[in-house]
Amino acid sequence: MNEFVSITVDDKQLQAALARLESSVLDMTPAMRKIAGTLAMVVEDNFAVEGRPRWTPSQRASSESGVTLQQTGRLASSIVTDYDVASVVIGSNAEYARTHQLGGKAGRGQSVEVEARPYLPVTTDGDLQPEASEAVLGTVLRHLKTAAGI
Repeated sequence: MNEFVSITVDDKQLQAALARLESSVLDMTPAMRKIAGTLAMVVEDNFAVEGRPRWTPSQRASSESGVTLQQTGRLASSIVTDYDVASVVIGSNAEYARTHQLGGKAGRGQSVEVEARPYLPVTTDGDLQPEASEAVLGTVLRHLKTAAGI
């Protein structure tokens, strides 16, 4: 005689958590908004510590005992972010922003060579700098945990 054991598992909570998780992955807008804010904070930190890795002090900062890339604060205050369901953009519309980020010619007749002083959270290889990568990963993990109800 065969005896069968029947076990019924109530997985409604698991199914609901998976549905929330699926929904949160299909529309990452809330996470992208948080990532935009996270990247903006990393940029603020980059200005505060004068680069990561640390920038070579500018001639102006050295001669005035000032702070590199922060004579007026305009560059730091020009940082803007945008985001959508699947991406984040961070940058500046200051006319000299690109030159400070990547280096290049500046001044009258493009006669001055400006050293790159990357303030955006991107390495020269185009990767997120480690501080930004860690912060973004933490933001995504918190987003998914919240969505799953963990």
